[in-house]
Amino acid sequence: MKKSLFILTLLGLSFIGAAAQTPTPAPNPEDDVVKITTSLVQVDAVVTDRDGNQVTDLKAEDFEIMQDDKPQRITSFSYVRQGVMTNSSAPKSNTEQLVPAVANNKNDGTRRILTFIVDDGNCAVSQGGILTIKDALEKFINQTMLPDDLVSIYQTSGGSSLIQQYTSDKTRLLQIVKKIRWLPAAAGCFYGSDLFNNEALQDRREREESASQSTQIVGSIGVMRYIVRGLERVPGRKVVFFMSDGLPINARNGTYTDAFNDLRELADLATRASVIFNTFDIRGVQSGIMIDASADVRPFNPKSPDASGTTGRLIADNTASINSSQNGLYYLAEETGGRFFRNSNLLDGPLKKVLNLEKGFYLIGYEPDDETFRGKKYHKLKIVSKRPELKVYSRTGFIGQTDDQVKPRKRVGDSELYEALVAPLPQSGLNLQLTAFFGNTAQEGSFVRSLVYLGGDDITFIDDPSGYKKAVFDVVAVTLDEKNKVVDEFNRTHTFKVEAAAVPFIKKNGLIYSTDVPVKKAGTYNFRIAIRDAASRTIGTASQVLKVPELGRRELFLSGLTVSQVDAAGKFPMPSAVKPENALSMTASAAVPSIRRFKPGMILAYAYSLYNAHPDQATGQPKLEVQMNLYRDGKMLLEGKSEPLTLDPRADWTKIDNFEYFRINNLEPDDYVLQIVIKDLISKETVSQWVDFEVTN
Repeated sequence: MKKSLFILTLLGLSFIGAAAQTPTPAPNPEDDVVKITTSLVQVDAVVTDRDGNQVTDLKAEDFEIMQDDKPQRITSFSYVRQGVMTNSSAPKSNTEQLVPAVANNKNDGTRRILTFIVDDGNCAVSQGGILTIKDALEKFINQTMLPDDLVSIYQTSGGSSLIQQYTSDKTRLLQIVKKIRWLPAAAGCFYGSDLFNNEALQDRREREESASQSTQIVGSIGVMRYIVRGLERVPGRKVVFFMSDGLPINARNGTYTDAFNDLRELADLATRASVIFNTFDIRGVQSGIMIDASADVRPFNPKSPDASGTTGRLIADNTASINSSQNGLYYLAEETGGRFFRNSNLLDGPLKKVLNLEKGFYLIGYEPDDETFRGKKYHKLKIVSKRPELKVYSRTGFIGQTDDQVKPRKRVGDSELYEALVAPLPQSGLNLQLTAFFGNTAQEGSFVRSLVYLGGDDITFIDDPSGYKKAVFDVVAVTLDEKNKVVDEFNRTHTFKVEAAAVPFIKKNGLIYSTDVPVKKAGTYNFRIAIRDAASRTIGTASQVLKVPELGRRELFLSGLTVSQVDAAGKFPMPSAVKPENALSMTASAAVPSIRRFKPGMILAYAYSLYNAHPDQATGQPKLEVQMNLYRDGKMLLEGKSEPLTLDPRADWTKIDNFEYFRINNLEPDDYVLQIVIKDLISKETVSQWVDFEVTN
């Protein structure tokens, strides 16, 4: 197959390693804000007046609390003000004592812990929405953030633990915000149902699109679940801001998707962890009357005013689509006592409103009846003020299980490494840069191939009795499903020995760790890896959200997109399976798939694997078109031409490995994203994938 050379002549992604994670001890039960036990159900609440100002002087007799619409007698009541607890008397009988109020927050619970989640892994993510998020985060950091605030920024597409660290360093946070960018839609996000004129085929494709969208949402929920599991280890009330282009939990026919059950479980987990979700529709002002210029608007028919394509029907469909995309955002905020914000082109105002309410909160509790914990029934909660002019923000329900019943089981084996995978407040240590993707071979089956770059400065070498220098690494890798449960895992210890003369070279260039983790089931997973330097005991973690396809369904799937430098002979490194004893390797260049730092003028190769191409019945070959696009800071710099993909004849088209060359000329030092879009003209499917790289001087 003849390869052409594309030359890019044009007048952002530096790779941020992961920091070590020092396991955070679980909080003392007495530090819990929310409690769900057989003797006490206690939840937090914030009360505001008509002007949105917090009301802090209420007593127990000013509230009513109901479970499943049945009034409950308040047996525990207190107000927590900036870590200081004040108790107030609640009504009590002559024979019953009040349940003790929750203990004062300790020093480590008095600082605000604020978590921002950027939903850039969503199929619906928009360039305008990402710009809105970046503007809001920059204003928050520069204008609103307090000196003692602990702030972290997560992205649902994945990231390293260094990015996800909680820090008070404004400079560091601004650097992280700068790296947030819009990326092209992930593989599987669109199927092109609009290409079908046949109504039956279009209906089928729309159902597949709904299923694909639900899968992507489940992936975002899985990331949120992981974050909540980490925050439950920290005492006090924790505030999370989830910023998204939409979180639909309804299918096109109006029924709930599987994502709804996952969202309900997430809300219950957040309630028990004392986490409040405030959600934001980042698309700005939305209106159903805004009809896209590309819409096929048909003339009004008085006999059928609501016929498909008429203005009235298009407006109704648009309105329903907007409402559907906001349902999940509203539900998550409502269930956890937060607020849902929409129709705002600026997010800094809503952020300030939320933070102004975090001056304190009420703790209100009651003794549940015996029926509450029989089965896993969902129980509605409602707290209202007897003063009608006041508004109460509180949790609206819980699943009928006690806190002890839902606590995650302790993992066996090396708890320090497993704890590092979920520690919410990591400290500096090993810098890891993770590249992970799905792969499948006849020999290995399905697997996640991971390439991890370890910065050389963080590696500790010690003397070995053989006269060599050695570095020892303990590794744990897991794939977590949407419920944060481990689906596949492995743990290993690797010893890397070199001559003393090679140590300075490694200190300068680092090491690359490669491994394949088998996966048995299709789905969207959060792949996480933790590595510990045995000599220094420092730990680093990194994660990436990825999709494992069901190849047997014959759906087009693109994976394994890598980019690397081409040598004078036209050869370039390709990730491949390695034996455990060869998992660690040295590198003399940063222009390899695991690091991806290039210089202007280099010739690069991008390679990928395409699964389930559909051959033409007449020719026996698939009809594919491939397009390469280049982005910088979320903006398209180069839109390539969609060209036919010429392939050598073969008998089996279930997997196609392909590559192309291109040259980067005069690219300014910055971060870039290379996108590949492939269209299957037989099955009418379109898939895409992107890979980031950095150009340096």
